[in-house]
Amino acid sequence: MTLTPSPEDLWESNFGSAPAFALGLEEELLLVGAANELADGSTHVLRAADPDEGDVTGELFRAMVESKSEISANAREAAGALAEVRSEILGSGARIMGVGVHPNAAPGEAGVQQTPRYALIEDALQGVLRTPICGMHIHVGMPDKETAVRVYNGIRTHVPLLNALAANSPFWFGEDSGLASARTVIFRSYPRAAMAPAFEDFPHFCRVTRQVCAAAGIDDYTQIWWDARIHPGLGTVEVRAADAQFDLARVAALTALVHCLCRVEAERDQRDIPAREALAESSFQATRHGLAANLLDRRGEVVAASDLGRRSVEVAAEAAGELGCEEELRRVVSIIEEGNGADLQRAVHGREGMEGLLRFLVAETAALGRS
Repeated sequence: MTLTPSPEDLWESNFGSAPAFALGLEEELLLVGAANELADGSTHVLRAADPDEGDVTGELFRAMVESKSEISANAREAAGALAEVRSEILGSGARIMGVGVHPNAAPGEAGVQQTPRYALIEDALQGVLRTPICGMHIHVGMPDKETAVRVYNGIRTHVPLLNALAANSPFWFGEDSGLASARTVIFRSYPRAAMAPAFEDFPHFCRVTRQVCAAAGIDDYTQIWWDARIHPGLGTVEVRAADAQFDLARVAALTALVHCLCRVEAERDQRDIPAREALAESSFQATRHGLAANLLDRRGEVVAASDLGRRSVEVAAEAAGELGCEEELRRVVSIIEEGNGADLQRAVHGREGMEGLLRFLVAETAALGRS
């Protein structure tokens, strides 16, 4: 999944080029040194990777890499593919950490990758680029433009719940941020990183995207970093709201939930859903409080995140049977019962301090047999 057409190419989309509701999964991972500090090791990892596979790529910071699954039928396949990529990265001698933000890296500790694309981003963002942030990106293949817009509009309503379930960055710069997802707050300081707007149809999406690119002085719509986005070049709807995870079983669970909800939203009436501004506030509540948040449901009513999560699993259950991810979807309930990554990090930190937390994150990210 590497196509990045310009706004002028939006009409030449690739919807329908893969099986409908095929799945692609990407995760950003931190690279760390012997003391679990950030390490600018991406050049080494990329040299060791198989260039023909294209499953490991560089990212904005040199202390990051992005791994990519092959096109998959379901969450089990996609997470299994990422397990193989993690194994490949570890086999190069690198140490990796699956987390939204490194818990105690100092501001400016990691260098920016000096490619033309990333140099432009660095020049634009200046001091906002203080530390690497890592997310999970879930692509779901769309059969046509109309379905893509319908699914996109609907999946936006589930972003706050995904924020709550996937929150995995409570610590930043050596301190407890008081947030469940510091990554989300840092990312919100970037331009074009916001709750996604609704679109009337595909031409409306194209008009807005072209205007945003023109205003930003960019010619690449993939630099619009909404929580969910229509991705014509790949023929997908992409959901970008989750922190990176250390546990591949959680990667699979979150992916299954998004995959199933996209399938559900393809059949739903997308009128009368909450306004973008209300969804944005609900997203912040999830970012702040995690699974203890109260969130808007699809009808605009306030519901405890844990209750909304269980209800969403029930809504998604039929689609899980169709897509072959029943077991992975059930693990979402385990996240609700055991706590999200932020909850687990705080528990480990309380028992073992910061050094123990860093060791935990590295060890859990290297444990590949649980996807």
